[in-house]
Amino acid sequence: MTEPTRKGGRPRAIDREAVARAVVEHGFAELSVSAIARRLGVNQATLYRHVGGHDDLVDAGVSLLISRAPWPAGGGHWRDLLEQAAWTVWGILRDNPGLMLAAGRRLLANHELMAVFNRLCLDLVEQGRPPYQATLAVDFVVDLAANTVLAQDFMLSGAMEGGHEPPSAWTGAFDPRVLEIVTRAAGPGQEEWFAAKLAIALDGIGRMFADMG
Repeated sequence: MTEPTRKGGRPRAIDREAVARAVVEHGFAELSVSAIARRLGVNQATLYRHVGGHDDLVDAGVSLLISRAPWPAGGGHWRDLLEQAAWTVWGILRDNPGLMLAAGRRLLANHELMAVFNRLCLDLVEQGRPPYQATLAVDFVVDLAANTVLAQDFMLSGAMEGGHEPPSAWTGAFDPRVLEIVTRAAGPGQEEWFAAKLAIALDGIGRMFADMG
């Protein structure tokens, strides 16, 4: 493939930030080096000067999303801090289908995400929470948000027939009152369902903090 050029014969200039923006705009589902090269108007050899491959593309996109996200500012009440952090994680994953599948365990190797996680833990420590409880609390709400989106994207999407009707296994197994609730939670009530689960988690964390004195 011949390198695309700008007017005047100069090759198109890109940098890692441009690559990251292209990844987010393209989306994480069906992400590939060739797709991002086409989006940027460069050949793959040029793109490889900025990223090492597919996994590096994912890392670049994730880092950009993390840097743009509305993370809580330090100094607020612990519950507000954890609630906003959980909703931020939920929003990033909800708005970027395929991110969890593309990134997998590499999320835990993303420097920007780990820096945010560390800052959230230290915010709680500075409020007098022991490091163990602070880290446990942050990890719990982040896991809750990530696992909720993962379940909705990959397990529930496969179970819901046509994306709307509950599967026959549900109608045969659930009491009608339960069926109504789980069907809504798996469909139009996903955000409401996550809010309810998060409230239970935060209540439990509050009791943990109270018990430690």
